[in-house]
Amino acid sequence: MKKYNIILIAFLALFNCGPKDDFEPLSDLVVADLFTPSLNRVDETTINNIIPISVNDFSSLADLSQGVVSRSWSISPGTRFLKDTFQRKDSLNLEAFIDPELNSSNWRPTVHVLFQEPGEKIVTLNSFFPQPVSYLGKDAVQVEDLWRLSNSLTYDVYARLNAEASITNTTTSEEVLLTAGQNPSATDTSGFTTLTLEAGTTLNFKDLSTIGRPDGRVWNFESGTPETSEDQEIDVLYNRPGEYSATITVNRNKKGKGLFFAEQTKTLPVIVKIIPSTQPFVISNNGMAVDDNNPTLGTNILSFPVNGIVETVGNSSANFTVDITNGSFTTSSSPSAVRISSSNGSVVELVLSEPIYNSDTVTISYNGTSIESIDQRTLEAFTNVSVDNLFTNFLTDVANPSMETSVANERNANTLGYGLFVGGGNNLDNAKNTDGSLFIDRSTERSSDGNASLKFNANMPFDNGIGFLSLSNTLLSNSNIPAGDYMLTFDMYIENGSDFEGIFQVIQQGEPRTQTVSINAPNTDEWFTVKREFTAGSALGGNLIFNFRDSDNPSISGRQVFYLDNLQIIGVEKRP
Repeated sequence: MKKYNIILIAFLALFNCGPKDDFEPLSDLVVADLFTPSLNRVDETTINNIIPISVNDFSSLADLSQGVVSRSWSISPGTRFLKDTFQRKDSLNLEAFIDPELNSSNWRPTVHVLFQEPGEKIVTLNSFFPQPVSYLGKDAVQVEDLWRLSNSLTYDVYARLNAEASITNTTTSEEVLLTAGQNPSATDTSGFTTLTLEAGTTLNFKDLSTIGRPDGRVWNFESGTPETSEDQEIDVLYNRPGEYSATITVNRNKKGKGLFFAEQTKTLPVIVKIIPSTQPFVISNNGMAVDDNNPTLGTNILSFPVNGIVETVGNSSANFTVDITNGSFTTSSSPSAVRISSSNGSVVELVLSEPIYNSDTVTISYNGTSIESIDQRTLEAFTNVSVDNLFTNFLTDVANPSMETSVANERNANTLGYGLFVGGGNNLDNAKNTDGSLFIDRSTERSSDGNASLKFNANMPFDNGIGFLSLSNTLLSNSNIPAGDYMLTFDMYIENGSDFEGIFQVIQQGEPRTQTVSINAPNTDEWFTVKREFTAGSALGGNLIFNFRDSDNPSISGRQVFYLDNLQIIGVEKRP
C-alpha cells in the first residue's frame, strides 16, 4: 500500500487592532500552528525546503488558521485535488478519486493533492484575515479591506523507477538494450535475443537507468561469476554450458519524510547461451604456495589456476611432479592428493607429503588426462611451471612503511616516524635545494603502495659539501617482529636521466648490520623492488637507516630524482 504524506498548516496570527464589522476574534492573541510530517521542524528556513515525493503519491494539507475570513488553494499543472472520500486502502488507484469539480484551485480547509507528473510542483495557500498578521517572518499584504497571507510549499516529484541497461558480448561487440519502454516477462522469452558465447568468456552489463533518479542497483546473473553485483558496470564470466537469464533491480533510497524507499526489477531481454569453449584447457598462470594454516614453518599446499571451471580432477596425483631445489638440496615427488579449491572452481590444489619453504625454488609438471572442465575439455600437459612462494610481511602499518601518515616537520621529512641527519654538522638548511625544498621529502606525486612515497631530489655529489644524507625509520620496534631470518624489501622509482647506484643501509639490530645495496634498476620511469636479507637474533628494534653517500655513487653527477615506497620485512623460511 502506498505511503502518503499529511501536512497540517496552521498560522500563528497576531491581530494588531480590534474587530472589524461583525467579525469577532476568539481573543486578542490568536494562536495557531504549522505542522508537517515532511519537515522535522517548521521555521523560517525549513518552510522553504523542497519536499521530495513520488509521482502518483499525494499530500494532505490543512489550514487550521484561527480568525481566517476565507482561503484559496492553488496548485501547479500536473497536480489534481482529490475528493475527501478516499481511504488509505484506495491509495493504489487514486485517479478514481480526482475531484472533477476542482482543477487548480480549492477553498476547503483540508485538501489532498495528487502529483501526476514528475518535476517541481508548488502548492500555495492564500489565507485572508480581517486585520494585519505575521507568520514566520512574513507579513500579510492588504488587499482592499482584508489582509492576505501567502505561503507556498515546493515539491520535488520523482518519476517512478524505470530500469534501462545494456548487455554487450565482449568478444563480438553485439549489444542488446533494455529500454524504458520494455518490461520483459521472465516466463515469456520468445522475443528475447540469444547471446551465444563460449565458456570462459564474458558479457558486459551496464546500468543506464536515470528515470526516477535511482541511487543504486542489484544485478543477478544466473550461473555467472559473480552471481550478483551492485556495480554500475561489470564484466560477468560464464563457464558452465547452458542457457541463463539475468535481472536488474534499481532502487532509490528514502529521502526526507515524503519519499519512501522504492525499487523496480526487470528481466533483461536476453538468453545467455554458453557453449563449450574451442580454446585449449590450459594452466593460466604460475603456481602459488598456499597458507595451510599450520603454525610450523613452510606449507604443504600448492595451487595453480586454469582457464575454466574444473569439473573433476580424477585420480591424478601420479600425473604430477613437484620439483624442489634449495642450494644443494633437491627432491622430486608427486602430491599425496589433488583437489579443486573450495573457494575458486578454476583453481587446482596439490597437497604435499612434506612442506615447502619460501626459500625453495619449486616447479610443477603435469602429464595426465584426468582433469576436465565443466565444458568437457581436458587439461593439457605442462612442464616446469614456476611456483610463487608464500611470503609474510612483518612490518605493520604502525611503522608507517608506505609513508601514508604525514607530520608537519622538515626534520622528519614531513613523514611520521622518519628522521633526517645531514652530513657536515647536521644543519638541515644544507639539505635543501635553492628553491627551499628538502633533498628528501614526503611526496604524493608517485607511489607504489597507497598515496605517498619519499622523494629524493638533489644534485650528486651533494651541494653544500655535506657528503651524505641519512633517512631513518624509527618505528621498527612497534611491529613486534620476533627473532628470525628476514628479507628487507623496498620499492624504487628512478626518473629518466637519473642513474643512482647504491644506498648504504643499516639495520641497527640486524646481522649483517650494514650493507651497501646496489640499485641495478632494470629501467627508469617504472617501479621495481630492491631486496636485502638479514637475521634478527632477538625481537627486532632499533632504527632502519638509508644512507645516501657520495662515496657509494662515485661515477654519477647532476640532478638525481627517485622515490622510495612500501618498506617490507619478509619472513624467510630456511630449509632445515
